[in-house]
Amino acid sequence: MKDKTSIVLKASKLSKSYTRPNKIEILKDISFELKKGESIAIIGRSGEGKSTLLQILGTLEKPCQGTLEIAGQAVSRTNSSQIRNHCLGFVFQSFCLLEDYTVLENVLMPARIARRATQHGSFAYLQAVSLLERMGLGDRLHHYGKNLSGGEKQRAALARAFCNDPPIILADEPSGNLDRKTAANIHELLLGNVKEKNKSLVVVTHDSELAALCDKIFTLQEGSLVPVNHL
Repeated sequence: MKDKTSIVLKASKLSKSYTRPNKIEILKDISFELKKGESIAIIGRSGEGKSTLLQILGTLEKPCQGTLEIAGQAVSRTNSSQIRNHCLGFVFQSFCLLEDYTVLENVLMPARIARRATQHGSFAYLQAVSLLERMGLGDRLHHYGKNLSGGEKQRAALARAFCNDPPIILADEPSGNLDRKTAANIHELLLGNVKEKNKSLVVVTHDSELAALCDKIFTLQEGSLVPVNHL
């Protein structure tokens, strides 16, 4: 039985505002907990601050107020990059693959950034190959990113997110640029790997079908995070 009691991410009273040209309050006292093996979807209208919240959770942006704990560590200026490299995997709507690198090189990039061995036969290398095979890209290892279809690029991006075996996956509109059939395949691969590997997931999405697959759903409305009981 999976252990869902341990908290892997805790957001406490996160707030974010911008002062130029006029003061705009984007996030107001955002608080929630993410448990091991749990998936959370955050929905809401465009411009409500969903991507900003995800960037804060991913330590890519600092809140104006509030605290963030990841894997039992309080995120600070001095440890944010280390936490990001070892505890978080990212999936973006625009794939963010390096077009002139091979699929395998793209998937291994988080391991290289974390200064892990990535040469042929290393653990990271074998892990990347295994992930790409699971994503149906075993025959695309040495193809360049620019030569892949949209669905193939996102499957490669999923493999990259899992490459460092992070406890938390953060996904920002992971199927927003894909047709319905391809999107459904990406949803299945994302949630399937999260559940099988007992990872935790926070996904920002406009897609009600993807949100419905998650354990919990919140809507971001006027800067506040509100639980959703049903769609």
